[in-house]
Amino acid sequence: MAQQTEVLIVGGGIWGLSTAYHLAKFGQNGVLVLERNEKIAAETTPQAAGLVGQIRSSVTMLQAIRYALELFSQFPKETGHDTGLRQTGSLMVALTPERMEAYTRQIERANLTGIEANFVSHAEMARLAPAMDMTKIEGGYFVPNDGYVDPQQCALAYAAAAKDLGVQIRLNTPVTGFRHRNGKILGIETKKGFIASNHVVITAGPWSAALAKEVGTTTAVQPIRHQRVCTVSTSGIPNHHPVVRVTDVSCYLRPEKDGYLYGYFEPAPVSIDLETMPTDFRTGDVEPPIEVMAEAQKRLTPVFPILKDLEIDEYKRGMTTFAPDGAYMIGPVPEIDRLYLATGCAALGIAGSAAVGRWLANWVINGEPDEDLTMFSLQRFGTQTIDQEWLRRESEQFYANYYGIRTE
Repeated sequence: MAQQTEVLIVGGGIWGLSTAYHLAKFGQNGVLVLERNEKIAAETTPQAAGLVGQIRSSVTMLQAIRYALELFSQFPKETGHDTGLRQTGSLMVALTPERMEAYTRQIERANLTGIEANFVSHAEMARLAPAMDMTKIEGGYFVPNDGYVDPQQCALAYAAAAKDLGVQIRLNTPVTGFRHRNGKILGIETKKGFIASNHVVITAGPWSAALAKEVGTTTAVQPIRHQRVCTVSTSGIPNHHPVVRVTDVSCYLRPEKDGYLYGYFEPAPVSIDLETMPTDFRTGDVEPPIEVMAEAQKRLTPVFPILKDLEIDEYKRGMTTFAPDGAYMIGPVPEIDRLYLATGCAALGIAGSAAVGRWLANWVINGEPDEDLTMFSLQRFGTQTIDQEWLRRESEQFYANYYGIRTE
């Protein structure tokens, strides 16, 4: 077993696998991904909804989603591996006049940045999503170039393409510590021994903060429960059915295996303190979201009456990580050269995976990303980071108001 490599990636979820792919694509040799589970992309990645929407509050994230849509669509041709992109658009539904006013502002900003987005008639909304009760809807707009992917399929496509380019993936290899000296990373400790590396990238999702603590870095992210369900199959869902976001009730819905996948942002978020959990705690240990998703069904049923009679086929036990401002936490770990950290997916982990992988790959190879990522700095909260109560409160508030109407 090789005990030395050039780049070590800790975590075989979608961010780690995208980073590995981009490193290899850019010509980096000696890339090794370590995953503690028996399979890659087995924790939070397959629990995600996989929505890829361009309506974002910053130019940086808009460009990130555009890159994702471009990469996902071209991936099968360029690599021979399919990310599972369905580019059927996003339908933003309003139940109130206040939301329609907010949508007007969103459309104006979107059009200014080159995003095609326009109000659509009730008849067009009924064509796009026939199961909706149009009498409950004030209005809505459509973003035709948006889409969604199967999160696990997308992650496995990254992995397959990375392995084709020489990346190695080692399973059943938990990281137990980091070795560094004189402000420089030397490698990592695992239950199977020490592995030396010139660069280390931590992409372990909700567990990234705990790993960063091993080198004395406090990371401002809070793991929060984020659940969704898949229904049994039903008839009448057209192939062109878009992602539907009913933002007034903090819900979203899309087709999934001839049924529907839906979820929502809980108004009273439930944080998960991983430091108090057993070392073998996994995403599958999160309590099944039966009551939570009953509330989501109640919220969505006035708009999608069909959900009232559709049985649940699968409960997805999601867990996301939020920083107080809802932005990613990405960059070099302070005071330790060639150690990088990426976490705080903020329920935008799948859509952002392409750009995150590219940014981290450029950091490793060139010493800097390909654009200004100050907004994602690990140090942007200063000493507030050590106030765990502040961190939890602010992160939960951002999560709870994810679909809130913003006046700026």
